[in-house]
Amino acid sequence: MRIQRTRARLAGILAITAVVALQAVIGFGCHGQDLHAFAVGFGVFVLPPLVPALVALGTANPLRAVGACALFAPWLLWAGYVGCIRPDAGGGASMAYVPVLLYGFPSAVLGALLAGPVCRRLGIAIDP
Repeated sequence: MRIQRTRARLAGILAITAVVALQAVIGFGCHGQDLHAFAVGFGVFVLPPLVPALVALGTANPLRAVGACALFAPWLLWAGYVGCIRPDAGGGASMAYVPVLLYGFPSAVLGALLAGPVCRRLGIAIDP
């Protein structure tokens, strides 16, 4: 199957938008953040692991951004579970977003690198 580069880039942008929306749901809905607190938390803990997805948008296969987001999003879901759903164990500030930052970036890089071979295996090619 051949996909136009503009469509592949749009899929990557939608994947990044889904990650931003996921963080917005967690930040605004669960933590009750205002826009400033959301922007600071997003810039510190979510944006660095999204860099591989943003870089992938400019590559020959923009679908790599989808792979980066697919392997990064579970870390956000885990942080949302730890911070909002799981009963509080007490004992200080939540450190749920530290693994998001530490493990999210390598996971996003791995997802971006694996997306190319997965696309080839599925017979997906990007038209220029």
